[in-house]
Amino acid sequence: MPLEPIQVTTQVNRSPQDTFEAFMSKVSLWWPLETHSVSPYFGDPAPETVIIERHEGGQVFEISASGEHRIWGRILAFEEGKRVAFTWHPGLSEAEATTVSVSFERADDGNTLVTLVHSGWEARGDQAEDTRANYVTGWADILQNRFTDFTNAL
Repeated sequence: MPLEPIQVTTQVNRSPQDTFEAFMSKVSLWWPLETHSVSPYFGDPAPETVIIERHEGGQVFEISASGEHRIWGRILAFEEGKRVAFTWHPGLSEAEATTVSVSFERADDGNTLVTLVHSGWEARGDQAEDTRANYVTGWADILQNRFTDFTNAL
């Protein structure tokens, strides 16, 4: 039986375009690189940069202190100001990739409703349930706290 997708929603006090821009272009400023990156597993310090390329087929990757590009995923869908979806496999092979989709919609009060859906847990095989459980709290903290606080302070 497939595992349910994780869905996390937050509201940001910015326009959808500004919120989308913060997500895409300023990810290195709100993502917890010190605890949620791949470089330390390769003996490097935590990276300072994460890039989300702005086109289908592009990559999501960190740049290590030694200049290595460590791929986290590939862009599956890109709608400027509205939505980005990507495979997600930081530190793993593409065969183990799950899927993350993030949408940005104008709320009734003019702010932005951000919804993240993480699915495809079966790709993680025997680790699927445990991995999903870790991401439930991880995405809540990253999206509802770190990203929201950062973007609201812009």
